[in-house]
Amino acid sequence: MDEYMPIADAAAVGQESSASFEHHLMLDGRLEALPDRPRPRARAHLAPWQVKLARDMMLTQMAGRLALTDVASRLNMSVSHFIKAFRETEGVAPYHWYMQRRIAQAMTLLLDDTMPLSKVADECGFADQSHFTKAFTRLLGVSPGRWRRSVRSGYPGFGG
Repeated sequence: MDEYMPIADAAAVGQESSASFEHHLMLDGRLEALPDRPRPRARAHLAPWQVKLARDMMLTQMAGRLALTDVASRLNMSVSHFIKAFRETEGVAPYHWYMQRRIAQAMTLLLDDTMPLSKVADECGFADQSHFTKAFTRLLGVSPGRWRRSVRSGYPGFGG
């Protein structure tokens, strides 16, 4: 007759945990050393010269489309690694940083009351005035026309 041996949870019967059991097997020579737990991966960062090069390259693309593939390849990185490293280093994703610079340029151009919004949009590399207005409003919470009027009237809540 076969012996009946119940299998119980180690904690329920007050026995050693499975980690202790594995340790016991290692001491007994029946189990090789356990592999180390995987260490957390180091976060990607850009060196100061890489940040400067990336910024300079993105700034030269202000009037056109941002080509992160060019920037990443110049830094000898994949696009995804560059985006992660830039975000870790600068605190924002490259596209967001780029958009902030385009809007800052637009704010400077908007100070000239004679320049139409469509021309400002074109100078800052937006597809059209609608795209410019959406991006400006998303970032600042006010439309470019309203921002320009508030600066002209000297309202302290916006711009200069």
